[in-house]
Amino acid sequence: MKKVIVIGAGPAGLTAAYELKKRSPGEYDVLVLEESGEIGGISRTVKYKNNRMDIGGHRFFSKDKRIMDWWKQIMPMQGAPSYDDKKLGRIKPLQKGGPDPEKEDRVMLTRQRVSRIYYKKKFFDYPISLKPQTFINMGFVQTVKAGFSYLGSCAHKRQEHSLEDFYV
Repeated sequence: MKKVIVIGAGPAGLTAAYELKKRSPGEYDVLVLEESGEIGGISRTVKYKNNRMDIGGHRFFSKDKRIMDWWKQIMPMQGAPSYDDKKLGRIKPLQKGGPDPEKEDRVMLTRQRVSRIYYKKKFFDYPISLKPQTFINMGFVQTVKAGFSYLGSCAHKRQEHSLEDFYV
């Protein structure tokens, strides 16, 4: 049996360990090491005074059906409104036959997502949208600079050989 050490018990590490064990039963002895003593990495939910709180922002979303199906197998989509949905009057589509989040922990909650950029003490849509509020928030000079910077980056594309190249 081959020994495998997975460093980190966040989503990526746990997924790697799970898939190794599942796809090759008896072939790998997998050990997951986590420095903090808590599983989930920065994508975990903790219980505190009968409340659940997310540590770090996390979403599980993909355009890849295979990945979404994998997550739905691990954490079935909620089939009943959660306490906060009821309290806030949120109506959303629910998975027929899915688990009730008030009775089970193994459930993927559906949430309306809002992504924004906080820049110079103002919020901007993410992804950036070209609407009047964006120009008001940025100011004329900064908007023109950003526009020319973007056009320059399009005209002078660097070849990407690494993740660093992609980000820069």
